[in-house]
This record gives sequence, structure tokens and C-alpha cells, in this order.
Amino acid sequence: MRREYRDCGCDIAFEGEIETVLCDSTGKGWPGIGFTDMILGPRGRVSIAEHGLHFALSLRPGKQTFLYADRAHRFGEDNIAVLHPGASVTATWTRGFRTLALKLAPEAVERIAGLPPDRTGIRTQFVRARPQAAVEYLLRTVSADLESGCPHGALLVESVAATLVRLFSTPEPTSRAQPRLRTADAARLRDLIASRMAEPLGLAELAAAAGMSVGHFVRAFKASFGTTPYQYILRARVLRAQELIETGDAGLAEVARQVGFTDLSQMSKTFRRILDRTPSAIARAVKQCR
Repeated sequence: MRREYRDCGCDIAFEGEIETVLCDSTGKGWPGIGFTDMILGPRGRVSIAEHGLHFALSLRPGKQTFLYADRAHRFGEDNIAVLHPGASVTATWTRGFRTLALKLAPEAVERIAGLPPDRTGIRTQFVRARPQAAVEYLLRTVSADLESGCPHGALLVESVAATLVRLFSTPEPTSRAQPRLRTADAARLRDLIASRMAEPLGLAELAAAAGMSVGHFVRAFKASFGTTPYQYILRARVLRAQELIETGDAGLAEVARQVGFTDLSQMSKTFRRILDRTPSAIARAVKQCR
């Protein structure tokens, strides 16, 4: 089956079968950002003409070949493909495999990185996935968020996109000063996040509150808080939920709703990751002390 379509800054001609779509971002309202996680059938071919940026992870692909600039890049193991604006790539494979792809249209790159796509310093490349384990973690995180109902809105995927752009960009000279938030802007952001705990917050809104472009804001936030906006908000939700459990009478499901988690299950997983404890364990400890 052959399909031709445009998706977030790339023209795609696909020949083959898609066995399973595990998740995709259709209808999520992510401007200029597309994400897919799917299992492809055996034997296929895809041609991509890229206009934005494209990050793709192939898992257990068997025999896979990328043709780019008259050169063949062959893999029999997990691999990562990064495409820059103007790249024309053809990929073929002879065994079914799982692929996770994040696509950024030119306007999304400029919004997130603060630069046009052709000035990010990213170049088309095909590399083994094992030395770049962070890429698999980031793309799997987006997939898991979509499967759980996308409770974080666009914030998670925008943060992942910003991180991938930094990972694959040409390193900046070390002499360049790292931007930081002004004290007043940092305080304004803390108040905004605290007041909107149960609501989705995107990078664009956070950056606007600090009076910065998104790309500049992401770097300044990390330099000032020591973590990404997404991780900061996630930890803030956990700490607020812990406070509600320890001082209030609301049920755990209600606490999860009040601090912006989709449900108790998602809150419990996040608690274990950040606090190494579960909400129910904290609730039991509180009852024993009363």
C-alpha cells in the first residue's frame, strides 16, 4: 500500500504495511509538532523530504538501510535517524519493527529553539541508539504520556523537543554566557505554576510570563532552577499532593485531580519515581500518627 502525505514539515511517500499504531498525536493540538509510535510490517520503503526537523528511533529493525546523499547507512540494530531541513532520505527494511518519531515543522523549531531550523546546527545523521540512550528514554516518555491521555498537555513534548534540539545541535562556544532568569521573573513563574497546578501549561505561556522566546527561556530556566520546566512542574505537583495528603481529608483520587494528574495511577507512578514512596503509603503513615 502506497500513501503520500505531508506531516509537520515533511513530505512522506510510504510503501508498506502499518501493523499497529500504538499512539499518535493527532487531535492533541500540538502546533507544528507530530509524534507517532507504531509497528511497521515486514518489507517496506519510505521517502522523506524534510523541511523542519525529524527525530526517529528504530527498535529491533532487522535489516534496515537509509539512503542519503548517495551513501547507504545500514543497520541491524536499534538506531536513530536525525533529519535537517532540505534532507531527502529513503529508508528500506526487510523485517517488521517498532518506530517512534518526533517531527517538528519549521515554525515549531523556531518557537522552541528560538532559531530557524537551518540555523540550529543540526545535520542529517544516522547513528546507533545505544550510545544515545537518552533519545530512546525521551521518545518513550512522550509515547507513555500519550497513552495515559496526555495529562501534561504540550509541555512534555515541547520539553522533549527542546532537549533533542540541544543534543544534536552544534555545540556553542563555551565562552558564551548562559542566560538566567531575573529574580522577579523566577518568582513570577513560581506563582504561575503554583496557581495553575491542575491546568496544562505550555512552554510558550511560561516563556511569555518571563518575557522571553521559548528557546531562550528553556536555557534560562534550566540554568536558574537546575531542571527543566516539565520536571519542575512535575515535582511541584508531587510535593503539593504530598502536602494535601498529610494535612487534608480528601481522598487520593481527588488529590490527584486537584494537582493535575490524570488519575491516581499516574500520580502513584510519579510519586514512586520522585519520592520513592506511594501516595497510599504516605496516607497510611498519616493515619497511624493521628
